[in-house]
Amino acid sequence: MEILDQLPLPPPSHHQNDHHHNKDIFDKREKIKYKSSRLHEIITLSSRFWKIIYRTKQLLLTNTLEALVVGLVLGTIYINIGYNKEGIQKRLGLFAFTLTFLLSSTTETLPIFINERPILLRETSSGVYRVSSYLIANTLVFLPYLLVISIIYSFSVYFLVGLCATWLSFGYFVLVIWIIILMANSFVLFLSSVAPTYIAGTSLVTVLLAGFFLFSGYFIGKESMPKYWVYMHYLSMYKYALDALLINEYSCLVTKCFVWYEGSMTKSCMVTGNDVLKKRGLDEGQRWNNVYVLVGFFVLYRVLCLLVLIRRVSRSKK
Repeated sequence: MEILDQLPLPPPSHHQNDHHHNKDIFDKREKIKYKSSRLHEIITLSSRFWKIIYRTKQLLLTNTLEALVVGLVLGTIYINIGYNKEGIQKRLGLFAFTLTFLLSSTTETLPIFINERPILLRETSSGVYRVSSYLIANTLVFLPYLLVISIIYSFSVYFLVGLCATWLSFGYFVLVIWIIILMANSFVLFLSSVAPTYIAGTSLVTVLLAGFFLFSGYFIGKESMPKYWVYMHYLSMYKYALDALLINEYSCLVTKCFVWYEGSMTKSCMVTGNDVLKKRGLDEGQRWNNVYVLVGFFVLYRVLCLLVLIRRVSRSKK
């Protein structure tokens, strides 16, 4: 502040010139009011986030055990899923439950974000660090943490169930699971910036996730939805995640027969993996499009969170 006090006063001039000069001084104050560089802010905040995660050992242990136990339970329920008509339904059920579990389990971080919000608003409004630095640090910390959770879940369920037995398909499965969890984390972070209380935040998460699941295409196909609800189908996070998992599985089993017709003299294939994809309006060319959309949701919710927090900070300054 001593540097600011030494800034020369504007010379006497017309009112308009005074206004512009004072504005320049104000801009200078705004530019140098932060105590540290952005890089230092991100490093310091990242370290703080790791400490918070480490201190909440119960949450850390719960998330790890949940991923492992749920994966093993699902793996033993759907073990050796098979290649028949029942196998088609089982795969759809497995992927749908996986999405429900992954998206709903992230609500556990809601109280952490909401409890941190008053501290964040106080510190950013006083110029300790930038809101954007906070979100960047949050992202950098949760990327590897949630990747570990994704790998644990994937290893525990994938091979027990007997999904597509190639490392490429398994790698894509892990990637999709990771992005789903990141997207859900972003979604919860955004709602924690909007919700006034933890109870309101939990209610919002529950209602919105239920709505997304309803319009995902699992219960009712897009073609069967009333036209005025079709837009919700495309806004559903579940849709793109479910499509990505189905494409990954059945593009590996394009020529695999799931339903046979056995006549008196002949035996012919009625439904292949490719037919399953076509019935849902999917094809292998959409494999990466769904991933891009999921990443888009991840970025969108973080940007919305940034805008909401900036608005809250500007209000707290007043």
